[in-house]
Amino acid sequence: MEIFTGVFVGFWPSSKGKLKFIRIQDGAQEYQVKLPKYMRAGLMRELVVGMGVKVAVRWHDHSWQATDIILFSGTESLVSPPTLAQSMAATHPPCRVEVCQKGNCRKQGGVQLLQELSEMVRAQGWEEWVFVEGSGCQKACKTAPNVRINGHNYHRAQVATLMPELRVQVQRITSPHLGCGDK
Repeated sequence: MEIFTGVFVGFWPSSKGKLKFIRIQDGAQEYQVKLPKYMRAGLMRELVVGMGVKVAVRWHDHSWQATDIILFSGTESLVSPPTLAQSMAATHPPCRVEVCQKGNCRKQGGVQLLQELSEMVRAQGWEEWVFVEGSGCQKACKTAPNVRINGHNYHRAQVATLMPELRVQVQRITSPHLGCGDK
């Protein structure tokens, strides 16, 4: 058994779109760890990007699997401490992007959309301001795939149409006069 200590950087969907994995950043190394069913629901409510985690893991069926997890704030000692912006995002990520991972959305590319959006946010350096995650059904199956950005719904969503909106959101966040979602 090993213990990974680092910073939570996001969830990762399984091949069927279910959020079964967490990603942990430990310096330059990133680990993907599968969560047992009994841990998933609680951790999805509690974990936020930038939060410190210690995960006891074992290697099983070609992946790391969590056997126990401890969450702690950014004030405790980490192998790889978060930046100030990540610490702020850990308490309240200013821009939340939810990509439906159910039914028609999954069939119409929701899993790939989640991965592409996560990669684009990372490539732009927006991880501090934009939190991308999978979600349950958004009740608009006929217009799949569906994405919600700070409560605003986007139907037949594509990376090319969402990135300009995310750029506007990041500009609002980083502007001293406006907050994410302000018009």
